[in-house]
Amino acid sequence: MPAAATIAAPNSGRAVLGGGVADPVVVTPDTETFEDAVFRHSKPGLLDRQNFKQHWSVDFWKDFSVPPSISDPSTPIPSRLQAILQTLTEAARNMGVFSSSKAAAYWGYHITRSSFFALQGIAGVLAARAASSVTGAESNEVGIRMESMIRAGLTGPIAEALAMYYQDFKNIEEDVYKLPWDMTTRGHRQWSPFWIARRSAQFVTEAAATLARRNGGKPDDVWLKSHMYPDYYLNTFHYQTDGWLSERSASVYEVSTETLFLGRQDAMQRQTLVPLRAFMAGRPRDGAGTRMLEVATGTGRFATFLKDNYPRMDVTLADLSPYYLQEARKNMRYWADMRAPGQALGGADGTGVSYLQAPAEAISQPDNSYDVVVCVYLFHELPPEVRRVAAAEMARVLRPGGLLVVTDSIQLGDRERLDANLARFGDFNEPYYASYISEDFGKLFKEAGLECDTKLLASSSKVLSSRKPLQQPKPAATQADTAQPQGSHSPQTAGEECAEEICVVPAS
Repeated sequence: MPAAATIAAPNSGRAVLGGGVADPVVVTPDTETFEDAVFRHSKPGLLDRQNFKQHWSVDFWKDFSVPPSISDPSTPIPSRLQAILQTLTEAARNMGVFSSSKAAAYWGYHITRSSFFALQGIAGVLAARAASSVTGAESNEVGIRMESMIRAGLTGPIAEALAMYYQDFKNIEEDVYKLPWDMTTRGHRQWSPFWIARRSAQFVTEAAATLARRNGGKPDDVWLKSHMYPDYYLNTFHYQTDGWLSERSASVYEVSTETLFLGRQDAMQRQTLVPLRAFMAGRPRDGAGTRMLEVATGTGRFATFLKDNYPRMDVTLADLSPYYLQEARKNMRYWADMRAPGQALGGADGTGVSYLQAPAEAISQPDNSYDVVVCVYLFHELPPEVRRVAAAEMARVLRPGGLLVVTDSIQLGDRERLDANLARFGDFNEPYYASYISEDFGKLFKEAGLECDTKLLASSSKVLSSRKPLQQPKPAATQADTAQPQGSHSPQTAGEECAEEICVVPAS
């Protein structure tokens, strides 16, 4: 397959927070060994260009950076603080924060959201230190400490969050998907001080326990032993309490992960809707008549955004944990009560959703059952051999012409500036992460009988879509016999139209 075309980043700048100026990358020729060259060119992020059409976000995040005046520790403190203020001003202008009341509402909500999760994260760390009798006192002056924290934030999670919100709002402006339903729903529980306090208390307690285990380097054993679960699943990923097997784990999961990503996880997950929107072109806008399966749904958080955009889509949420499926059911009931009151959408509880307890590698559904299969943040927690079986299962249950969308962590080569530290996430009791970041998913999907479609990047996440061929490939000899006459053209498939539509560079 010829290399896919690379779509340029938006005109608003290669690096939103830097006013359009990316840090220089110095390349010294003829210095790498043959082995180094082979490794570098075999990185999944680079191999993806041979297999997937590139959404504009790929180059946007590949080149994302902040001004050297902020990141260089040799720059005097007053100059760095001035650069921070200037950068924030430029970011507000480039991102169109005040371009409309809709934009102002979006940015106000999400900046408040990130600020809340930042404070909550600090509270969790302080609680962990207090529990372990570690004060964390610093000898630096208060001003230096504050400047250091701000600079670290702008070169890390704060910068990532702002740029992610820029991408998210671009999609909303272009009617790829709606504004987040929790933002626009009056009376939503997230505005209740009591609900917030309860969730925050759960997080702080969990964070203290999680960080204590991580510092000790020894995760707890899962409390439940059962032959019904595969061995790899009986692991307390992230050092979290009870792994995936308790109500406590399920109830605190969303707030824990959003705190880890400073509030941008929802925006990253919503990028899964981009290839889906293109696939749905020509189908009923409310999703009627389309069947979708989400594998490893977790708490169903992403599914609420999906249903809010396609309320009449027939959705099946699958997970191996009954506790997480129970939490997903609660979330879907709440969405329906707030957004579709009185509507009979079918499925369990009238939400248009059914629930399935099954692992990704053994989906207990017939062949060709679904138009769409999505999977968010699962593959990095699967052993390599299980990834292949899971991909084959997802392909099996897809109908011919159907769409598979996989969203997961970035890999080596997606953002090469981060490659040196990318494997460190494996330190959070992620035993299969090191193999995941080197996995060639283009090859994996092809082996499962799928055709690669489009790639997006979204901060620390990536989205890969693939299609199930309308017809199974014929043997090579038969294909040669039935080749079309020279100069003729086969009709473009819906998937190819889909890929071309979503790769269009947005207006700046």
